Amino acid sequence: MKINWGTKLAFFAIAFMVFVVTMVVIISRQDVPLVEENYYEKGLNYQKQIDNNQSLGNQVVLNLVQNEVVLINASNQKIETGKLGYYRPSDPQMDKVEVVSTPIEPGDTASFMMPELEKGKWKVSFSWKWENKDYLLEKEFER
Repeated sequence: MKINWGTKLAFFAIAFMVFVVTMVVIISRQDVPLVEENYYEKGLNYQKQIDNNQSLGNQVVLNLVQNEVVLINASNQKIETGKLGYYRPSDPQMDKVEVVSTPIEPGDTASFMMPELEKGKWKVSFSWKWENKDYLLEKEFER
């Protein structure tokens, strides 16, 4: 049986439409999580935190050493409390937040053991408040 060019063209067009519809269905069923729920509000405050961090200079430093987070406080301020967060950009369900209630005196170093984390890209952050100003330090790392 010989197929003419019009039949071949119609077959190709139908196959292409089935492919497009299949891809739309597959893509629409995928869950695309947001990194932050209130990302707009947090984005507005982020610049303030950056400016506050620049006023500190390099006096408060966040380092990662093996399975520990090391915080060096070389400033003249006492860090009363803070939050230590582990964020997974690809899966917000794996995020972990710890409250740091032990004060960190000026000139002191504090270290915190990392929790068990899955392999992949992570971001660790330490946030605290001092004299009605919000401060934030962040580091990205691979597990």
